[in-house]
Amino acid sequence: MPNNNNFNNDTMMVEPQDLRCMRIKVPVVLAEEEAQVVVDTTFCLPELAKKVDHIDIMVRDLEADPVFVHENDSTWNLSMSKKWPHNIHNFPGGRAFVKKVVVHGTLHKQIYYVNQEDQVKHVGEDIPFTKTIDLTEPEPVMDIDDVEIQFHGTRADVTWDLVRASRLQQTGVVIVRVKISEQRQIMVAVCPGEACPTNRNLLRDPGFEQWIGDTPLLWGATNVFRASNDLVRTGAHAAGLGLDPTLPAAVFQTTRRINTDFVYRLCFWARKLAPALTPECDFTLEAQVTFFDSDHNQIDVQSQSWSDDQVPFNYKQFCLDVGPVNDGVSYALVRIAMHVPVGATPPNNCQVIVDDASLVCIRRR
Repeated sequence: MPNNNNFNNDTMMVEPQDLRCMRIKVPVVLAEEEAQVVVDTTFCLPELAKKVDHIDIMVRDLEADPVFVHENDSTWNLSMSKKWPHNIHNFPGGRAFVKKVVVHGTLHKQIYYVNQEDQVKHVGEDIPFTKTIDLTEPEPVMDIDDVEIQFHGTRADVTWDLVRASRLQQTGVVIVRVKISEQRQIMVAVCPGEACPTNRNLLRDPGFEQWIGDTPLLWGATNVFRASNDLVRTGAHAAGLGLDPTLPAAVFQTTRRINTDFVYRLCFWARKLAPALTPECDFTLEAQVTFFDSDHNQIDVQSQSWSDDQVPFNYKQFCLDVGPVNDGVSYALVRIAMHVPVGATPPNNCQVIVDDASLVCIRRR
């Protein structure tokens, strides 16, 4: 017989180490009670009737009001400390708990009867009712304004007797089930969410394949051009920075699929392009990721730059790790830019070709 005291590490359930606390508000059920309300009425029909065919009933305008009582500390401690020994708020005159519920509503009836001319007619009747439900055990309350009452499975039935041709004696029975709960704010430990999706590129059209004229369709752009096929490493197109090499140029894109629990890596391939006879390269290549909250306030910006000497004439991959991302981030702006000095002599005449950009998750922070 195997020894049950020996557990394989693969079969043990291990609690995650990177739990996070979160404040949530949840309904705490204080009590559930069921009560029966008997409604006896005598109703006079508008005319003489041979018989009552049937009566349709419905419970309307059902509401409930909790009744709160306060006790001093000594009485409370004796009666309630075993059940709620922690953090019950004080109220003026003592601590509060709910002891009973007053239910009130309307029993609506449609009475179908046969008159002396053998015609089937109907007449309506509304009977208000009230019922006080005492809880089995008084329940402590943190805040009386957060107490809610719901009804579940309300049922009704009626019996009748046509005592005289126009006098109808009825007995209605309403069964109500009330659930009393309180919205309470608590701290809970939250397990980690989804695993870091390392194979998912968050950028759209990362290879700059879709263009309208000299503007990439899914990217914002400044001073760019569509690179011809003989300049690209893979695919049909690439983004050229520096349509006018003497001015700054950039491509940028917003992504809203940012998870504050992860660290991301921005990568792209780039090469410089210069005239064969007079290459005057004087630029800085920069990769930048700016994070914003849901109100479009900038939370953080992270970037890295490379000089023109670090950008070769053949394609090279450049990467930037961004993170850990701060809490509150809603979206990020990815920007790849070429900066040139203003008024430089001689002016910059080199361009930068950018292709195959990616923003992927690399690990949990």
